[in-house]
This record gives sequence, C-alpha cells and structure tokens, in this order.
Amino acid sequence: MNYPIKTKITVAWGDMDAFGHVNNVMYLRYFETARAKFFDKFASLLSGKEKVGPVLASVTCDYKRPVVYPDELSIHLGIKKLGNASVVMACEMYSSKVGLAATAECTLVMFDFDSKRPVGLPKVFREYLQEIQQKTEA
Repeated sequence: MNYPIKTKITVAWGDMDAFGHVNNVMYLRYFETARAKFFDKFASLLSGKEKVGPVLASVTCDYKRPVVYPDELSIHLGIKKLGNASVVMACEMYSSKVGLAATAECTLVMFDFDSKRPVGLPKVFREYLQEIQQKTEA
C-alpha cells in the first residue's frame, strides 16, 4: 500500500511518559494531527454553507518500536476504503531514528451536524478521496 499524504511531526519532550518513551496516546494524537491537515483541503472544497464533516467512528493503533525525544515522525496517510458515508484511513508513522514506529487505522463517518445523522459523502469530497485511494492502491 502506498501512502500519498505525508506530514512531519516533531516529537516534544512532553510527549514522553515515565517509562522514557513517547506515551501511547500521543500516536493517536499524531494521527489526528495528520488527518486534520489532510481535511484542511476538504474544507476548501466545500462552499462553506454545508454543515457536514467527518467524525471519528473508530481508531486502532499498533505500536512497533518505541520513540524517544528528540525525534521527528513522518506520518504517511492513505485511503483504504470508501463507503457511502464513511472512509477508512490508514497510516504508518516513521521515526527518523528507529524506522517504522506505529501503524494506525480509523473509520470516519460523514456527519450532518444539524440533523445529527450520518450522510453520504459529498460528491466533490468523494471524488477527492477516490483520487487519494487510487494513489494509495497504486
């Protein structure tokens, strides 16, 4: 699988825990930060009148190697699966020091914040995600 979206994140001293490595919850935050940067592009695709957006339905993370400060992570994102109202994103997190540090996957559901219900992916967003999915599968 290819991961066409890449984000760099600098590991902060405060990301570490009492065991001397980056705390496990931080990997979920790194994944969240990379997704947020990715969805900045999505916001620019909409007219601004829509009150819809992706909400996190599930997330998993597999830890491969511990990371310690100082370090920099390269977060690689891709689209694994597109549903009618959902998208499955996958990522790999690479440490500049230890290589592959973690993998993660999440399911996001497109949500209408007025009706409080899931909705289909907007056409312009689906087309954008399909482009990313094709690059991921290449």
